[in-house]
Amino acid sequence: MSLREHVDEVLRINPMPSPWPRMFVCAFSTTIPLVIGLFMGQLPVAIFGSLMGFLLPLNDHLGTLGHRLWTITLTFLMMAAGLSLGILTHQHNALFIPILLGLVYWLGLMGGGKGAELERALLFSIFQVLAGAYSGALEHYFVPIVSYAFLGYLCVVVTLATLVFLRRHNPNPFTRLRTTLKESITTEKSRHLYAAGYALAILFSLIAVDILKVDHGYWAVGTVLIIMRPEIKQSVYRSIQRFFGTLVGVIVADLIIYSVHSPWLAIVILGLVSFWGPWSIIRSYWLGSAVMAVMLLIILDMPNLQRGDLHTPTVRLTATGIGCLLALVGILLVNPQVLFRRRS
Repeated sequence: MSLREHVDEVLRINPMPSPWPRMFVCAFSTTIPLVIGLFMGQLPVAIFGSLMGFLLPLNDHLGTLGHRLWTITLTFLMMAAGLSLGILTHQHNALFIPILLGLVYWLGLMGGGKGAELERALLFSIFQVLAGAYSGALEHYFVPIVSYAFLGYLCVVVTLATLVFLRRHNPNPFTRLRTTLKESITTEKSRHLYAAGYALAILFSLIAVDILKVDHGYWAVGTVLIIMRPEIKQSVYRSIQRFFGTLVGVIVADLIIYSVHSPWLAIVILGLVSFWGPWSIIRSYWLGSAVMAVMLLIILDMPNLQRGDLHTPTVRLTATGIGCLLALVGILLVNPQVLFRRRS
């Protein structure tokens, strides 16, 4: 392929139908916890409910209402368990690293994007393990954090059930969670080799961010988790798309954070951004990365909006860049035959 063809492939926008119900669920579930947190004077911990309200609908796929609610509930429980594990293993690497690598290995067995809802729930829970382990202060606010996270979960359940009731549809075919679980317990050698390389890449990333003293290093490790796939070409594309999308998102977020100092106005803007989140993710990976970066940075900077602090966006871009580079190293660890092929 020519350079132009590679660029077109990286920037391509897929003509997918808009997931309107999921878009409305994301908008309401992301903003309601922040509104309540602002009224209660608990905005710093309310952001956990907002994040939960955004992430849970991303693991909602068309099926029966019962299946969708069960998937969302399972995802919430796995994320809550992941956060608890992370907090409990803070500064206890002898526990944290084996637990993390075991979960990553299981994630690798699911085939890199083929595990549907269970795989995404596990991915989200690993993010929570990382966040809890790297943020020691969270243990002092565990109860309010879980309370707002549960509020985000309730917002998703109520909004989704209401929309399904108002706009009835014939459920599309879906993969049962039990089937996905059985398929992840496999003896297929190639999948175990990929899972082992995946876990090794995460271990290498943990060591690298520790040596480099990367601020919010778990963001870089999380980037590696998201980018890596069994196919080399797809992994490289995703690495480029992730950094480019994050760069665009950081620029947009900087403009918003620098110019908007009212939390109420920021919540309105956040509602609009989160509304288009599901749409952007299915259209293009780089576009989804950009919208995700804007949304996350606005949420995380919500307590500091009056100061117009641009530190978090800068840290996010730096961590993502380091994560993309680490992912490229991880790709070689998963596919060592590339090096031997080049030498021969």
